[in-house]
Amino acid sequence: MTSSLAALDVLLIRHAEPVAFGTPEVLDDDRPLTEAGRQAARELAAELDGWELTAIYSSPYARSVETVTVLAERRGMPVQLLDDLRERRHDVEQHDDWRATLELAWTDADYTRPGGESSREAQRRAIGILDLLRVRHPDGGRLVLGSHGNLISLILQALEPAVGFDFHMAMPMPALYRLTHDGLRWRIMGGHGFAPVD
Repeated sequence: MTSSLAALDVLLIRHAEPVAFGTPEVLDDDRPLTEAGRQAARELAAELDGWELTAIYSSPYARSVETVTVLAERRGMPVQLLDDLRERRHDVEQHDDWRATLELAWTDADYTRPGGESSREAQRRAIGILDLLRVRHPDGGRLVLGSHGNLISLILQALEPAVGFDFHMAMPMPALYRLTHDGLRWRIMGGHGFAPVD
């Protein structure tokens, strides 16, 4: 079976370190990067200097936008916001047992707290955006997608079922994962916790 679609690379980038969740007067969606996070975003952008890019997309959350904007400015490229790259919303309320809630969401894909989004729902949303971008870029190229740790982990789990809670919790900020679509299917080509594929 052959495809008329050219190969498409996707660089999934988890944002760099933001200010802490619960920082007074800062909503979760608006959390900016710390100074260490801004420095890490600059270093990541410099590491990608040799990579040709077709487009840069981001979650609308400030920490993701700020991370990929450094890269976009080095290239003179715009950052295109895609709402479906936003982080999975676990809950509408902050609570002390967030870690236990998150772990339960990794063991039960349909679990959610009131007002939240289940892992299954978030994963379908995330894979849907990959498929949308595959259609939007039939001639191939290389895309940057700025997003968040939980959503990126769910994308990776859809392609490699061994990805789970421990993998997600160990993911650094920032982190980079390379996917490719060969015209027929998505594959993980490398990234933190994965051996590179030649």
